[in-house]
Amino acid sequence: MTFICCDQRAYAQQTAGVGSFRVAGYLPDYRFSSLNFDAIKGLTDLIIFSAEPGPDGSLNTSRLKACPWESLLRFKTEHRIRLILTIGGWERSEHFAKVAKSPKDRKAFVDAVVAFALARRLDGIDIDWEHPKDVSEEQAYAALLTDLKDAFKPHGLLLTVTIAAWQHLPAGGVAAVDGVQVMAYDHDKEHSTFDGAIKDVRTLLDAGIPAKKIILGLPFYGRDIKTRDAETYGAIAARHHPEPTVDQVGNVYFNGISTITRKVKHAVQTRLGGVMIWEIGQDATGENSLLKAVLKSISGQSN
Repeated sequence: MTFICCDQRAYAQQTAGVGSFRVAGYLPDYRFSSLNFDAIKGLTDLIIFSAEPGPDGSLNTSRLKACPWESLLRFKTEHRIRLILTIGGWERSEHFAKVAKSPKDRKAFVDAVVAFALARRLDGIDIDWEHPKDVSEEQAYAALLTDLKDAFKPHGLLLTVTIAAWQHLPAGGVAAVDGVQVMAYDHDKEHSTFDGAIKDVRTLLDAGIPAKKIILGLPFYGRDIKTRDAETYGAIAARHHPEPTVDQVGNVYFNGISTITRKVKHAVQTRLGGVMIWEIGQDATGENSLLKAVLKSISGQSN
């Protein structure tokens, strides 16, 4: 097992950018084989998706067998990017409730997470429990996040959480995390409008989450407003060549360059903690790239 030394820990803290504007992009396990490193330059955080909690507090990393760890570490060093691992996600959260409610299982889980993060030279962990069902599970979530943060402190590891805007995160959970990523997409009909994103952020602010901790989620995909079928922005751009101001072709609603730009500028101007992208493999290439639009929107803005 490889542990982070003092110099590595200082590097993680230096590049962590807490208080600076984060640009985080997800790399799902089904994108490992097609990862284009040139297409992710400019991200501050690459979020590897995902591991899962086991029923006994173990960490199930079976989906990560094909992860190109060595290449990611080289890229991290060369481009000063943070590597974050998500634990959980949709249909990957089955055992969170049992683990979070049991002090024994919770400790086993925290120990397993710390060991894996240090062995893989990660800079942080993102917890994505979809979703606690009641108050008791919400309180257990806060306890789990608190235990994780306490264990992370000696190693300089970041801790973020990903939630839907309607999801309640107790004050203890908010206090424990460095960032709250809001999934401001997958709403009904036009699934991720500018006004909808602002409403999601307002919901979190009204719940007492500081603006500097809020990371606004951006979709790099569209959804059919009737069937809810999803399509990557890259596929939409290649087939329809939409103008930058266009957000819908046929029944498929997506975020074009103008809407992404508007969202990012709003996030910067209102001093949010950053933006999060689901997911980097869905982007278009060249001048149609939404990531390029994100980075261009940040440059020249006052943080």
